[in-house]
Amino acid sequence: MKTIKSATGTREASEPVAPMATANHQKRKQRQKQTGEIFTPPGLVNEMLDKLPVENWEAAKTFCDPACGNGNMLIEVLRRKLERGHDPLQALSTIYGADCMYENILECRLRLLKIIATAGLPITAEMVVVIMNNLKETPIGEQYPRGSLDYDFSFRPTVTLKSHVVLNWMIGIHQRGWLGTVEIPTIATTTASQSTPSIKKVVGIETPQAIGLDI
Repeated sequence: MKTIKSATGTREASEPVAPMATANHQKRKQRQKQTGEIFTPPGLVNEMLDKLPVENWEAAKTFCDPACGNGNMLIEVLRRKLERGHDPLQALSTIYGADCMYENILECRLRLLKIIATAGLPITAEMVVVIMNNLKETPIGEQYPRGSLDYDFSFRPTVTLKSHVVLNWMIGIHQRGWLGTVEIPTIATTTASQSTPSIKKVVGIETPQAIGLDI
């Protein structure tokens, strides 16, 4: 793993979990001429972020990458916020991104959570809600003819703590070791007749495995 020099010191360049990164890289190579997917390399990301004024790193300042790819820019923003002592949930909630490819968004979500986990911080259900709502897929088609260029960047929330996808991700992280050992949240129910979603029911929805990627 290569190292990168930045204003905050020498660090290792962030890498997504290897199997997913390899699978996604192969997919991108195959469609590159069609999609024009060229990600900003980590070295250039650090050069750009190093030039930002100090006030841009205040806790409430937001960052948005309109074509985030697998998150090279966003994960470095999150890392720097954590290094400055920002609350991890608040830091994550200030980071936004969009991309026309779902697997890029999925990989970006996991990489952001990995940054928090490798900093020795717990992954919570609230964090999963944030990454689901703040990172949007904008598939090229009738709704988004030009991908992210046609998105309004409203980031309207569609996922809550009661959403099955949240429990599913927490179970996946815990059971498959995506990000290390974390607590599985108890999902609140709205009526006495409803039961908490079972693992058997929710596993396989909105996971890397659902699109053929293994972590």
